[in-house]
Amino acid sequence: MRVAAVLLGGILYALALPPFDWAVCGWLTLVPVLWAIRGESPASAFRYGVLYGYTFGWAISWCFTIAAARYFQLPFPLAVGALVLWYVVVCGLPFGVFTAGTSLLLRSRGRRHAWLSIPALWVASEFLRGHLMQQPWCLLGYTQHAQAGLIQIAAITGVYGVSFLLALGNTALANVSELVTGRREDTSPSVSVRIVVPAVVVAAFLVAGSMAIPTSPSDGSASTQVAVVQTNLAPSLHWTRSYTDAQVAAHLRASETLPAGGPSLIVWPENSVPRYLEGEPMLAVRLATLARLHETDLLFGGPRYENGRTYNAARLITAGGRNGGYYDKRRLVLFAEEKPLARSSHAGPNDNPEEFSAGVASGVLQSFVPIGVSICHEIVHPDLIRDSVRDGAQLLVNIANDGWLDGGFQFAGRQHLAMAVFRAVETRRFVVRAATTGTSAVIDPYGHLVVAQAPDTAGVITASVTGQRSLTPYVRIGDLFALVCVALVAAQLLGRSIGLAAWRERVLAAPVAS
Repeated sequence: MRVAAVLLGGILYALALPPFDWAVCGWLTLVPVLWAIRGESPASAFRYGVLYGYTFGWAISWCFTIAAARYFQLPFPLAVGALVLWYVVVCGLPFGVFTAGTSLLLRSRGRRHAWLSIPALWVASEFLRGHLMQQPWCLLGYTQHAQAGLIQIAAITGVYGVSFLLALGNTALANVSELVTGRREDTSPSVSVRIVVPAVVVAAFLVAGSMAIPTSPSDGSASTQVAVVQTNLAPSLHWTRSYTDAQVAAHLRASETLPAGGPSLIVWPENSVPRYLEGEPMLAVRLATLARLHETDLLFGGPRYENGRTYNAARLITAGGRNGGYYDKRRLVLFAEEKPLARSSHAGPNDNPEEFSAGVASGVLQSFVPIGVSICHEIVHPDLIRDSVRDGAQLLVNIANDGWLDGGFQFAGRQHLAMAVFRAVETRRFVVRAATTGTSAVIDPYGHLVVAQAPDTAGVITASVTGQRSLTPYVRIGDLFALVCVALVAAQLLGRSIGLAAWRERVLAAPVAS
């Protein structure tokens, strides 16, 4: 029964996320897990937690196995084996830390406060995933991306605040289920507090967040139109001349449908121009001509080569047809974009780059307002986006190509979009997202989708945006809330360990009765 409960928890977690988006399941996912580990030793609880994380990993991204087999050209069984190890380490271990820690908290003298310390421990485990493992994919808070009122707390706490509220609600519901099923016989007022207080707290943040959303997301600045091109062209392992020609031509054709003097910025996705402009002067002229004729800045993705290094870059061409600068991707995909055990032997630009160098500067480029650029999965790393805003970005632009990961299932594209919603709320900036196969969208500073292009379709979307200058508490203080949770839980668990050691010393030192 315990194993079945843990498996159910992992499946509920996945159902709460895109593409299913059954957000209510986010309030239930931890309930069966907490039920399963009650009364278990920390070692046993750790094993249940690893199983929970492992199930969660497979359930949210099972199609990544197909992508890994295609991209790395691996036999399918080998790709499955690699993902098995990946999910155990990246998902299983942090979840195991959470369940083992929960077991200790429930055994401690302060277990009456577990209704509050368990949510803090959950946040600490997410912080471990996001910062130490650099894998913050689909944190629990992201399940509520469409609940605009609830997620406004992210402007102060980041996504971790929403995760805390969800874990708080799950803990309260676990207490309710134990009372109903008779597993907990304690009906003292303190038990009612552990159930009622979380409900009141969640309701209060929901109401306060809803009231904080203005009728218009603009701060009074003049609005400007932007356009996003989504061509729905499948990615290719080899950048042949015919493939790169097709990519460039498709984006040019789509952009030429826009009226001259229309949008102030046109955004193409990651690697929409899969050529090195340093060696393609005629292509550079062609792109500059498009920008001049339409009187618009053009931002697009493609490789960049300099001083023996290749970068996954975003480039800007101004409305005057001039070079507006570039941004080099800073957080590369392990094994796909950076290979720590190998070094590229290419002396010059490679037509099929398989290894990139990481950029060092935040992606702020000057368009009609300073824009903070991120590439693909960088949007799931709040610290990178926060850096751009601190450096003056008034509008956020994310370019991506999820075609490799999705394989027609649209897991990655929809999940990427859900996480991008939080970057808008955390920074109070419009987010413009351009993805080759979708979902491309424009998100307002309060997390609403202004416009979106459906996945696996081709088209051009336009929307009015404004540059935002104010800095949110989250931009100013970063992940302070998560760090406080880490410190509180560490102190409580350390106190539990010290107390247990002292108790053992007293027992061993006590005289034995004759």
